[in-house]
Amino acid sequence: MNRVVVSGLGIVSSLALSREGTWAAMLEGRDGLGPLTRLDLPAEPAQIAGQVPLGPRRHQTLCERMALLALEEALDGFHPDGDPARIGIFQGAGTSGLPVAEAYLQDRLAGRRGRAVEPAYQSPCTVTDALARRLGAEGPRGTIMNACSSSLLALGQAWERLAAGELDLAVAGGAEGLCRTTYAGFSCLKAVDPRKCRPFSRDRAGLNLGEGAVQLLLEPLDRALARGATIYGEVLGYGASMDAHHPTAPHPEGEGAARAMAMALRTGRTAAAEVDLVSAHGTATPANDGAECLAIRGALGPAADAVSVTSTKSQFGHTLGAAGAFGAAATLLALRDQTVSPTLRLEEADPVCDLDCTPLVARQRRIRAALVNAFAFGGNNVSLALRRWEGA
Repeated sequence: MNRVVVSGLGIVSSLALSREGTWAAMLEGRDGLGPLTRLDLPAEPAQIAGQVPLGPRRHQTLCERMALLALEEALDGFHPDGDPARIGIFQGAGTSGLPVAEAYLQDRLAGRRGRAVEPAYQSPCTVTDALARRLGAEGPRGTIMNACSSSLLALGQAWERLAAGELDLAVAGGAEGLCRTTYAGFSCLKAVDPRKCRPFSRDRAGLNLGEGAVQLLLEPLDRALARGATIYGEVLGYGASMDAHHPTAPHPEGEGAARAMAMALRTGRTAAAEVDLVSAHGTATPANDGAECLAIRGALGPAADAVSVTSTKSQFGHTLGAAGAFGAAATLLALRDQTVSPTLRLEEADPVCDLDCTPLVARQRRIRAALVNAFAFGGNNVSLALRRWEGA
């Protein structure tokens, strides 16, 4: 099998429209959460979200625009050559063209015709196709809609194809834009906190929704070295599992989540004692955080006591289909700089969340290997194993 590395990384977030701007803000302990302006939903009790200061362009949805900006940063001037049939695109999707569909429906309900072209931009695979057009990629492309684990599963599938020698380059990630359907849906589930979310806290009361995009370039190690690429970290493997427990709630003991993490370690031939960081799913919902901490202990055993845990959702909100890619991007930067981003507003931890969840401020420490978690509705669990790049 080929060794696979991340050789490009782009972020568009509610904190900044760039990788380094986002990372600097994270380490400073800032968040991108603020009053909801993207949507006009005055009846909803929660009026806070992580919003990107961009809008759609003509013939380009918001998700496409954010994803393409993130891709340009990840490319950093690199122009892929070689066989276009060996370039793959793998994306986790959530809303994709849904805001366009909502606008079209509102027009029709109001007696307006709406723009005839709009139905063409409602497909879930609009982002995947836009990225493929940008690169002229003719290899496999996949649009994964597996709720909140979508983009992390996309990263895992990209790794599989590269490790097997089937591709020379893959773009993997996700983009998410706020829309009425998802916002109202999470509100109906009483999963949204009207205050800024507080992962792992005793008084946590739900998540905040967010938007943004992350794109990663993955390629075999030998090709990255040959072109002198910047290497952000090595992808070791991933694990996926299913709870088969409940449509929205995780297994209370985190059994499926623990299996996904253990599988990621086995695939990546990594011992639990080598893991120094877990980027948690960390939604700040009452059900998730305790179950995830139990799952981390179940997967890592005694080594869990020495691990740093963090939740990026305290800074971006929950970016749904893009959440796993955001966790992976932040983890790669943590591996690069040997610094763990903080879990904000963690003043008093829930006793069941008895791990080191990096409260309030960033922390420098040795980070050799890390796990990134993304756990979705329906009990769809994915965990990705990454290692710090220290040279071949």
